[in-house]
Amino acid sequence: MNIVKESFVCRSASRRLFLRSTPVEPQRRLSGINGNDLKADIILSANNRKGCVKNLKLYRPASRSSNREEVSKAAVLVPLCMHKGELGLLYTLRSTKLNTSRGQVSFPGGMHDKDDKTLEETAIRETWEELRIPREKIDVWGSGNPMGRQHVSVLPVLAYIGDIEPNELQLNTDEVEEAFVLSLNNLCDPAKSRFTQFRDSFTLPTYLAGKHRVWGLTAAITHVIMKALVPNVYKHKLAYAQPVHEINSASNITNLSVP
Repeated sequence: MNIVKESFVCRSASRRLFLRSTPVEPQRRLSGINGNDLKADIILSANNRKGCVKNLKLYRPASRSSNREEVSKAAVLVPLCMHKGELGLLYTLRSTKLNTSRGQVSFPGGMHDKDDKTLEETAIRETWEELRIPREKIDVWGSGNPMGRQHVSVLPVLAYIGDIEPNELQLNTDEVEEAFVLSLNNLCDPAKSRFTQFRDSFTLPTYLAGKHRVWGLTAAITHVIMKALVPNVYKHKLAYAQPVHEINSASNITNLSVP
């Protein structure tokens, strides 16, 4: 099984890094935001769900790949869940048994299989294979626009999976070392975020709220999901990022410059 993680995006880019993790530009503190906006009944409401799905499709980053280039397709599931009474996102830590990108944070996902009818099916299948979360527990909300580099296009699929205790998941230890949740509250906290600037003028966020650093493609997807899910609370901005454009191109391949 071919597993696609953030390594294929950041391997070459990391060599061009010239500015280390730097605090994001000054932003409004969580204390100045209505805490009700992060309550489950608000975020999981039909209206917010509808708005989130619409937001996910509004923008795509500027294309960096030619339409003539051969591109492999992949998908990841972004699992929105309840953990310890708070909403959060479920992440995995790649197994140390893997040959590449061991110990890096990712979302469950992988390469599209010929037996998968859609990329959403790819994300659901991989989530079962990695975490044994059954299909019937996965309530897919929608997907964003494909993201990726180095001839791989990755579709982020947002889904609600209900109550989760990461320590009780049946991990596929050949692929996953650990599963953990970062609360939306922590992901919205600017004091727990940084960004990384690269020489070719794109910027990636970095999240430091947990014991594992979330960076690379996983962080870029997190940023897009959070902007769509809780736009009234999530106020992170990426300095020096190239501008995004409204969808007006047939290209399906995007870079990681996100708003």
